[in-house]
Amino acid sequence: MSRKVIRAAAVQVRPVETSVEKTIRDAIALAKKAAEKEVDIICLPEHWLPEKTIPTPVSPLPGLQSLAEEYGVAIVGGAFYERVKGQVRLSCPVIGQDGTLIGRQFKVHLFGFERKYAKPGNSYPIFQLKGYKIGILVCYDVDFPEPSRIYALGGAELVLCPSRIVKSGIEPWQQYVTVRCLENRMPIVAPNVYAPPWFNGHSMIISLREDPRTKISHPSITSVSTLGEGFAIAEIDLSLHNRLRRERFADRRPETYN
Repeated sequence: MSRKVIRAAAVQVRPVETSVEKTIRDAIALAKKAAEKEVDIICLPEHWLPEKTIPTPVSPLPGLQSLAEEYGVAIVGGAFYERVKGQVRLSCPVIGQDGTLIGRQFKVHLFGFERKYAKPGNSYPIFQLKGYKIGILVCYDVDFPEPSRIYALGGAELVLCPSRIVKSGIEPWQQYVTVRCLENRMPIVAPNVYAPPWFNGHSMIISLREDPRTKISHPSITSVSTLGEGFAIAEIDLSLHNRLRRERFADRRPETYN
């Protein structure tokens, strides 16, 4: 069986509080640098736009779509407040390699103040990209085991987790993402915002490597190595994870889980 390998980038954006336009320009410029590294998919974080007005009056979609089309790269546009069909949602747009808007994932588990502004989503769609399938967990969604298991059972091969994690929560967040990767044999791309003093990044991509002797799977983490804006890039063998997931799930006993 041939290997199915992709290159993924987690882009760590710094919001410019005084300007939505500059934030978008800077984020697209940073994502362009990642695209120039010949990645297949780019993911931005959650709440990366300044949110003095909800939803923000300037959409980042046209710029992200142009970038996707220019470089032939899929883009998961992070999560931000968007008015969709008359309702404000915490929305994560998915842009295909040709620049088309494939769809949106709405954050299901709204956190704290978000409930004041947005209506939650109620489903976990799987998005078909060129040659592989993805699912999206927006920040707090990763804290719950059910969504990632739904994706794993539904045929997703990669999970994107755009996040906005305060610095005191980085360690548990990393543990949540690691456990979801291990329990579902699913690689996860998890970008975080950089907005000091409360948010200090630590964006990461987590995948698995298999010990050839013991056959034990171990997490492998690629993270943004510097404070500030930046991106992490990792090469992910989807075929390895697909095999590991099939083997692990073959041992499940769903009849005992009621």
